[in-house]
Amino acid sequence: MRIGWAALVAALAVTAAGCEIDDGEPTAGDPVVTQTVTETATAGPTEVATSVEPVAEEPTYVVTHVVDGDTLDLDSGDTVRLVGIDTPERGECGFGPAQSAMKRLVLGKEVTLVESDEDADKYGRLLRYVEVGDLDVGLRMIRKGLAIARYDSRDGYGRHPREDRYITADEAAADVTCPKPKPKPEEPRGFADTGEKGGDCEPGYDPCVPRYPPDLDCADVGPVTVTGSDPHGLDRDGDGVACGGD
Repeated sequence: MRIGWAALVAALAVTAAGCEIDDGEPTAGDPVVTQTVTETATAGPTEVATSVEPVAEEPTYVVTHVVDGDTLDLDSGDTVRLVGIDTPERGECGFGPAQSAMKRLVLGKEVTLVESDEDADKYGRLLRYVEVGDLDVGLRMIRKGLAIARYDSRDGYGRHPREDRYITADEAAADVTCPKPKPKPEEPRGFADTGEKGGDCEPGYDPCVPRYPPDLDCADVGPVTVTGSDPHGLDRDGDGVACGGD
């Protein structure tokens, strides 16, 4: 069955009358409705909210004085005893080279202190590892043979964190050697170094012979010239020369 144009237009008119078409423009008498759209952003499955904490920098100190190869004074007023090493004391073999090497490594430089298993020793010195940049100063001293690994669990102390590394380095390092001092020439027994006649010297002998008593013999004084009295009885023949002197 065919529908004419007149019938189609009438049908559309009826449909339009039953429907309101909003073209976006309000007409007089229509209530104005305001709609607020709020967007909430949520993190997607691959977005993770993170919080980055700032990394605190380690404080640094300037070394103002090197006491010896294992002890330092800082600009903070503290004295630091390096952990896990030992170097020669003043007057012992290797003291000079160890102190000089430590000066080259740290004196006047900024250093970082790293805590160990103990805070301070009985003298109030801080017990710390000392680092210049990435350099472990104590380990460098051991590798140079200027320090030994000591004051660790082998000695009855606590085990410090770098103990194994220090012991391994010590076993591989060469020891510092020092030349033996030349023996001093022996002086004849009984001679006193007074600088001049008198004092502890018995008048009448040259060089000095200690005063009488006690009685001395040639084994005690060596060759002498008798220029006056001879209370020790050294010049038996009275020729002024005693105990093999010329």
